[in-house]
Amino acid sequence: MKSLISRHPLKGTAAACLCLLVGCGGSGSGSSSEPGIADTPPQTEQPNEENSFTPFKIEIQTPVEGAVTTTSTAIECAANQNCTVDVTDIFFDETFVADPAPGWLFAGWKQRDAGLCGGNSTPCTIDTTGWAGNPTLEGWLADPTFITYLEPEFVVERTTKEIAMAGEQTITQSGFTIEFDFYRNSAYECGLSGNYTFMVLNPANGSADDEAPLWVYLHGGGVGHYDDQGNYYAVLGQTEDTWNNEETFQDLQNTLSARILNNGQPINNTLTRRIQEGYRTVVVSMCDHDLYSGLGTPYPNNPNPDAEVNGMQATMSAVDYVVANYPTTEVWAHGSSAGSTGTYNLAMSYVAEGIHLTGAVPDSIFPTPRAIPLTAAYGGDPSSPYQLGFDSEAVVEKMGFYGDLSRNAHPEARIAAGFTDVPFLFVGGRNDPFCNHNLPAIPEALAEGINHNCDYYHEGLSQVIAAQPDSPHQLAYIQDRGHVPTLDAGPVNNTVDTFISDIQAGNPAAPFRVIPGDKMMLMGHSFFRPFADEMPYHAIRAGVDGHSQNVEFSGGASGAPLALWNDAVHRANIQAVLNAGDVDVFGMTCCDWQLTPGGDPVLDPEGNPILSLEGWQLWFDYALAQNPDTEFFIGIPWFDYPTDYADAEAYADLWNLFYNTLVLPAVDDLRALYPGVTIYSIPYGQAVNELRAMFEAGNIPELANLEGPGATSLFTDYKGHGGQLLKDLVEYVWMDAIYGVDLDKYAHDDGYQTDLKALAKSIMDAHNPDYNGPNR
Repeated sequence: MKSLISRHPLKGTAAACLCLLVGCGGSGSGSSSEPGIADTPPQTEQPNEENSFTPFKIEIQTPVEGAVTTTSTAIECAANQNCTVDVTDIFFDETFVADPAPGWLFAGWKQRDAGLCGGNSTPCTIDTTGWAGNPTLEGWLADPTFITYLEPEFVVERTTKEIAMAGEQTITQSGFTIEFDFYRNSAYECGLSGNYTFMVLNPANGSADDEAPLWVYLHGGGVGHYDDQGNYYAVLGQTEDTWNNEETFQDLQNTLSARILNNGQPINNTLTRRIQEGYRTVVVSMCDHDLYSGLGTPYPNNPNPDAEVNGMQATMSAVDYVVANYPTTEVWAHGSSAGSTGTYNLAMSYVAEGIHLTGAVPDSIFPTPRAIPLTAAYGGDPSSPYQLGFDSEAVVEKMGFYGDLSRNAHPEARIAAGFTDVPFLFVGGRNDPFCNHNLPAIPEALAEGINHNCDYYHEGLSQVIAAQPDSPHQLAYIQDRGHVPTLDAGPVNNTVDTFISDIQAGNPAAPFRVIPGDKMMLMGHSFFRPFADEMPYHAIRAGVDGHSQNVEFSGGASGAPLALWNDAVHRANIQAVLNAGDVDVFGMTCCDWQLTPGGDPVLDPEGNPILSLEGWQLWFDYALAQNPDTEFFIGIPWFDYPTDYADAEAYADLWNLFYNTLVLPAVDDLRALYPGVTIYSIPYGQAVNELRAMFEAGNIPELANLEGPGATSLFTDYKGHGGQLLKDLVEYVWMDAIYGVDLDKYAHDDGYQTDLKALAKSIMDAHNPDYNGPNR
């Protein structure tokens, strides 16, 4: 399991000792499960002077989507804050609870350097009782520079399980043949009738099987609300029936056609260009009239008392489904009018869970505090699009989280705070009626020396982008255009093209690359388990969908295959998993040796020990009897006691000889015994060979020692257990070897100056492809 303190750059045994603080789980041999909080140790005597220390710190970092408090209510850290808690003595005992904003779901505590409770989705108990008399732990309490972190992650709760195809059609027009797929998501109801839907346009002159970038388009339609008398207010001539009912296949086709065709001929705009260039396009519906922003909170004053606003949930579900079921590379979002607000909120909702869209183009009507006085000043004016009775506060209530600009989730606040994860190209026209271009400047504008309402509307965003060093964001404010400039044939479409090509020049990662996950049984020793334990961490971030695993561990030689078979407890644990008959991949390590009756190694004519296949065979036979499609890998670690070798060359020479003359022939023998069964090897011991050579050449700035503290050393002890950098490198090797993760595009930031992903890729690129797994 992943330790409750993750990737902690501490010296010596600090990372292990900190488990006493938060309960990292047991040590020694045994089965691992999902990490949890350890039982609270017994309370001890009240503090006195001898028990008081200079405080170490817990820094709580909360995102805009939620807060952190404690069950005692003694500590509260509001959303979008950094709060420092001093731990001053051995009687600190608090349970921290994540408190998501309405509509958000707590997904777990973030795994990060010096992160507490990383990977857990339960309250995090920090308890220092029992530290008295432990010099290491008391040393932490006395070290004011010792900082740990607690950071919650919140996500939009959603589902794709009730999405089903509801129609297909192929249309040929203007020299392009396009396959349309129409889907309905029965999990989310519209404001008045029907369900949320979406439409997929496969690449022009292509098919659903073609890999392509995805262009997510959110159409316009304004926003509306009910009052407490049941009256509905919106924009222009809209009624409650305009955007509160299911959008049918034909509706979505008509919506698209109105934006890309004029008298049957293509309009040379942003949306048309993407379709013609071979992007896959998904057009999503908006049937709660909520700017695509509802998070499952109640729909105020709706005649259906159980109604919810589900715009963001349905939109994200549609995107999730498309990238999971159609080969997808880049993912872009583009929205016009109401869809502009939805596009921004969509991108930020994904950011909250660590998914960064390739880029986004919100066109007209993005969230800004400047919209409030503009709407209030001219709502109901015959020259304004907002109907008499339209109430922006009612819209805020309906939208929930994203309507409440005081939460500082809007673009101006996020960019001012340094947000750069997703590049935005905001587009607006100076002649836009939705910013009241044709009405006198409001007092708030005049107070800033601005005499045009649309200039005022865009000024805040313009300022924060200009003030951000090397900002990836842009504002294309078009002087001679009105509403939604990206949908007409104006020059702003060239600006969009340049925005896209500039991003593509940086070889952006595919944010939703979904790799089918496997159920795995993984067993081994301490030179195997750390990487098995980290598989879920990387699987989620690398786009692996549905990975699950069980890990069985026993230290040293007792973790070899035959030893685990011969141990009744370990064998029963592993067989219990295999007995389900659904294990896809069974991973194990090395090595068992042929022995004489006296227990000495059997040697070949050249004096080399001979590997025994018996342990592997016993496990293979059992696993295949439960599931004949089980795949197997054998992970080969580095040699122990590495400092006994003179240098990197001597160490690597012997390891390569062992791997090539003993391991690979053993794989050949196993394949001969089990024809048709997938058996491969992972040469992760090569990671030590590469790192040690680089270290001796002075080319790893993160490492100060061959052996020493885990944060700054290749090995942590004489036995040769890996330091953190070695562990992180091997994790990449495993993800490449097992799931074929493209490490060139894997967006995970490990914080190292040394390019571990490139190094891991080079290790697997150099590996004999005959012994690679099916995904490599």
